[in-house]
Amino acid sequence: MSDAMQGTMAINGSATPRPPQVAVVMTTFNRVALVAEAMGSVLAQTLRDFELVVVDDGSTDGTRQLLRSYADHDPRIRVVEQPNAGAAAAANVGVAHSTAPLIARLDSDDVAQPDRLERQVRFMRGHPRVVCAGSFVDLIDDRGRFLTVEEKPLHDGAIQEDLLRGHCAISHSSCVVRRDAFERVGGYDESFRSALDLDFFLRIGEAGRLANQAGSLTRYRLHRDSISGRKQREQYENVRRACVAAWARRGESRPFAHRPWRPSDEAASRLQFSLQYGWWANRSGEFQTAASYGWDAVRLGPMNRQAWALLGWSLLRRQAAPPTTAAQADQARPDNAAATAGSPTGETVAA
Repeated sequence: MSDAMQGTMAINGSATPRPPQVAVVMTTFNRVALVAEAMGSVLAQTLRDFELVVVDDGSTDGTRQLLRSYADHDPRIRVVEQPNAGAAAAANVGVAHSTAPLIARLDSDDVAQPDRLERQVRFMRGHPRVVCAGSFVDLIDDRGRFLTVEEKPLHDGAIQEDLLRGHCAISHSSCVVRRDAFERVGGYDESFRSALDLDFFLRIGEAGRLANQAGSLTRYRLHRDSISGRKQREQYENVRRACVAAWARRGESRPFAHRPWRPSDEAASRLQFSLQYGWWANRSGEFQTAASYGWDAVRLGPMNRQAWALLGWSLLRRQAAPPTTAAQADQARPDNAAATAGSPTGETVAA
């Protein structure tokens, strides 16, 4: 059946609209510099039978006008505008304005791979007991430079175990959810201003199986700008609140092992993340990017041996061929050179 025919079905000889196969729900707040790339990645999907619902959560920077211009040129795009209410409330509004049986989430600063929707729709059709599925993700920095692939556990048991410990083992920006399951668990809890994804995955994981697909379906953007210590504590407390609630519902508990996934405003934290991102890039053969983070690390910690090791190795490898292997990079690092900062999902990832 052609894409043009996918949007209608015959009833009593007449063509009536039918929901698209999948809805992409995106929320945004003051992302005028990045949201166009995110929307463009959806419009470039190999699967054409979709709807894109974008909720502008009170932007003041021109985002709203940009979204309107996109909607004017593509009937699959629906823009919803509201005063700022937070990501959870905006996401619930977006889902309410969609009609498809599958809901794919994408953050407004991330990028979907061209075959993401096609692969996810096929996966969900082939796995009827799965209510929510994510994938591996390509980690990129705020300038769009590739850092590494973050792999995820593939099966329900391992995913649930990580979630219960405070590790968000499904990337929110790569997940697809069945609408009936979303509605059954009540959508996102709007009392969570952060960690709403972990809380949601813990609850929907009680309605069916969770899964991840091997291979990267989303490019997930890591921002180098720091957050305040207060915000980091708030994130920690919300992650713990979600876990404690899940432990109570399930009558069990786990060691709590959440780690921050974004630098705080302390110099030591920013140094730690510069080292993490730099070694990721180095292992991926992205030596110019690695050197950039090496310079950052040296500026933040001029007496830090790990910073100089990252910078020196990256500059040497940038001039050499063939590209380094991960094992060679490991040998070049001093002991403990891998930063211990958490990944975007809260997991510790070796550099």
